[in-house]
Amino acid sequence: MNDSLLYPKKLVFRFCLAVCLLVLFSGGLFSVFWATGVEPDLLSVTRLTLVDTDLPDSWDGRVIAFFSDVHAGSDFDGRRLARVAEAVKAAAPDLILIGGDLVDHRTPDSGEFRAAISGCLAEMQAPFGQFAIIGNHDNRTRAELSLAREILAEGGFRLLVNQSVMIDGLWLGGLDESYFGQPDLDLTYPDDDPAAGSWRLLLMHQPDYGAALPADSADLILSGHTHGGQVALLGRPLATVEQGRNYTYGYYPLDDGRQLIVSRGLGTIYLGIRFGAPPELMLITLSRG
Repeated sequence: MNDSLLYPKKLVFRFCLAVCLLVLFSGGLFSVFWATGVEPDLLSVTRLTLVDTDLPDSWDGRVIAFFSDVHAGSDFDGRRLARVAEAVKAAAPDLILIGGDLVDHRTPDSGEFRAAISGCLAEMQAPFGQFAIIGNHDNRTRAELSLAREILAEGGFRLLVNQSVMIDGLWLGGLDESYFGQPDLDLTYPDDDPAAGSWRLLLMHQPDYGAALPADSADLILSGHTHGGQVALLGRPLATVEQGRNYTYGYYPLDDGRQLIVSRGLGTIYLGIRFGAPPELMLITLSRG
């Protein structure tokens, strides 16, 4: 019998086309499901070791827990932050740092929600303290800035805005964010401070701004802001943000000897989706090598 009668070319083509469309449609549905309902709820714990021979002996082997961009609200609520708190407690870090954008325009200003977020923060304790800076979303309005300050204070985190503190030989500084604020490196690290010359760890929300600072601004810069693109394919973000286009995620050894680490953050903005860029808690071990 003629095979063309059993398998007409048009029918075969249509069948193949239908299968391809079904695969594409199913893949699209799965991607949407993953990006909206699965990945935003996955906490990735990234462990890395930062080596600097100039690091103070007292900090050799100590661990810093660092996270950023919580964007506390309906997409990132107390339940999700509680999981971060559990991971931080399990790691038992020596120092805990937040890189800005704790809140945004969607954060409910209700006593119950504030208590849930600040309660999670209060569970995170470290021998050398808990510190935070503000991000551009914390700083857009007076109400948002006030809310961020209050939640951080209630959660036991000290806010650094163009301020610094000496911690057992490590000079920790926190710059104001650069969208709506006024970052001032000289105010953060005064030349006449007794700590001048000490090893500097600088928190600066926007990584491109931090990287553009003078070579003597810091030994290590920790930033957030970018969300790792929030949607990334093969490790490359599909979109970048102002002052986060050159340094989008991960570890960067800068040409002048400084080192920069950019976190993917925890929450989301604009759309409650993440794809290829899961929420992240960083555990950074400092080493003299």
